[in-house]
Amino acid sequence: MNSNLTLHFKKPFNVGEISHSDASGSSGGINCPGYIKLTSRIDKNIISDIKFKAFGCNYTIAAASYLTNLIKNKDILQSTFITGKELEKHLGKFPAGKKYVLNITINALNNLISDYISKSHNGNIYEKNIKRVVVAMSGGIDSSMAARFLKDDGWEVIGVTMKLLPDDFDRKNNTKTCCSLKDIETARKVSLKLDIPHIVINFVSPFEKKIINQFCKEYQKGCTPNPCVECNKYIKFGALLEKIKTLGASYLATGHHCRIEKSSYSGLFEVKKGVDKNKDQSYILWKLSQDQLSLIKTPIGMFSKDHIKKEAEKIFPFLKNKSESQDICFIPENNYHSFLASRLRKIEKGNILNTRGEIIGTHKGYPFYTVGQRKGLGISHSKPLYVKEIIPEKNIIIAGEEQDILQGSFRVKNINFIAGSPPGKNFRAMVKIRYNFKETPAEIRIEDKKTVTVIFDTPQKAVTPGQSAVFYIDDTLIGGGIIIKT
Repeated sequence: MNSNLTLHFKKPFNVGEISHSDASGSSGGINCPGYIKLTSRIDKNIISDIKFKAFGCNYTIAAASYLTNLIKNKDILQSTFITGKELEKHLGKFPAGKKYVLNITINALNNLISDYISKSHNGNIYEKNIKRVVVAMSGGIDSSMAARFLKDDGWEVIGVTMKLLPDDFDRKNNTKTCCSLKDIETARKVSLKLDIPHIVINFVSPFEKKIINQFCKEYQKGCTPNPCVECNKYIKFGALLEKIKTLGASYLATGHHCRIEKSSYSGLFEVKKGVDKNKDQSYILWKLSQDQLSLIKTPIGMFSKDHIKKEAEKIFPFLKNKSESQDICFIPENNYHSFLASRLRKIEKGNILNTRGEIIGTHKGYPFYTVGQRKGLGISHSKPLYVKEIIPEKNIIIAGEEQDILQGSFRVKNINFIAGSPPGKNFRAMVKIRYNFKETPAEIRIEDKKTVTVIFDTPQKAVTPGQSAVFYIDDTLIGGGIIIKT
């Protein structure tokens, strides 16, 4: 047995627990034979004191002892570079059956740092640096390459992954989401490869309140919301954008396929479509303000997805088979019915009526349906039937044929214009009423500061209440709003 391992096991350093600590982090315990809890005092960005409690084998005690000795008086961001290999370098090679100890030790450290950074702070942890940028890293190809491009351009990069769901979400649902524990591990691996610090910031509570709860409320109203739009406004470019200031960062970067540019004509920031129109993600940024846009960078918007993939294969070969997240992160296995049933009360069966008011079938509960839906109605008819309207107060759904769901105009509320004001009282634009909807020409008529009427040149199918209607002039995102029930 390595002499250092024996020393740290028989006479461990920093045993105990700091009362009223500035941060704590633990790991292990559930289906794991070892457990480590760290508590610390942190003076702005320096870990001035740290103690541990642990149970498990001699490797567990020794690893926790050496780690606490290693990081005492160390900068918190620099501490994120510590890996299991560094522990083994001092303590000796761990047997295959003890490798889990390295994982729980490093995870306890990362959880401690996450706990500290996630808390509210009276002042900045780090002084502001005009060349420091935080990259929101999901563990995917796009955000990983965004970090790579910025580092190559001379930026001081910090990788941050948002924790949006509780620790037990993966275990309970056995599913893949865009912010799973596995994705956090991948983002950390990318950061180590790039030699940049990586931290996790906990937004579980605001995400539950602002995104998940509101999502459920909209379905209760018979609407179909887009939670990604809300998350970008209130979490990624809201809570996270505010939090990066404590790290001394001047900008937040993401892997969105779009371009944020400052107009030489107006001096205002504009959101433009990404170069790869098939991957453009400007649609979900319509709620952002000039203040937010001035602090955001989207470095991959100038490249095609194929180019990004090819470059990523050279630098991050372990991302080659990484699938892109297409589903809503908090809907396990994309099963809306199961999720809504667990969240909403009094979901009851009801009647499906045709456009003449005749009962033609039974629905399983109106929150399980969306305007324009064809599959799942369970009605035999000579022509395909679609959901035309949802009436929650009567617990009924109106179904009609394709021509019945065509709509020439609709109203939009909660309008936001990227420039702060519309281009005119009435103006023409290309309109997108769903993320995967082909833009179509329309006239936009301003009713008041927060409401407009959209008049299509040609009637369109499935104008869905709750979804975002977004306006473009050429490649520039003008603004958008939420489709109103009529």
